[in-house]
Amino acid sequence: MKFKFFFVGKIPSKANYKKISHRRINGEMKPFIINNPQVISSQKEAIYQFHLQKLSYGIDKFPIEKPVKVSVSFLFSKRVKQRDIDNAEKFVGDVLEKAGVLKRDSLIYVKEKVEKRLGVKGFDEIVIIEIEELDEKKRKEHEKEVEKLPEELLEFLKKLKLELPDESRVRCKSSD
Repeated sequence: MKFKFFFVGKIPSKANYKKISHRRINGEMKPFIINNPQVISSQKEAIYQFHLQKLSYGIDKFPIEKPVKVSVSFLFSKRVKQRDIDNAEKFVGDVLEKAGVLKRDSLIYVKEKVEKRLGVKGFDEIVIIEIEELDEKKRKEHEKEVEKLPEELLEFLKKLKLELPDESRVRCKSSD
């Protein structure tokens, strides 16, 4: 199954998820951590928007409990060069789980495409998220041990003086 979700709104920086504040205890100022209200607000808005979209697909299809492949396009206004999409990407995974689109964000086995682009005038940020459930064959492929390691990796492991895998079990693949 394939799904396409959209989020229109402000994506907070992951660095700002938590905020340190202070309170007076026995006359002494003590630090404590609080959730950043801007992050909470963005999450609530995303959860609302995802819920509307889940309704159009049929609420019974969610949460997705199978491994998925995800592609994400971030459309930013003006400041596309300054925006760190690693942080924005984390927000998307977290909110897909909180909104009940995915059972857990650890079900994202493949990130096919993650890109940032200049968006549409009048909108600060738009996120386009494409989700596709992996078939059983692809899931099993991702969950089994890697059979071939690149020769360069084996050479690097030797330089680090780390124990090499059993060469009869892990055949080497030369680079092209």
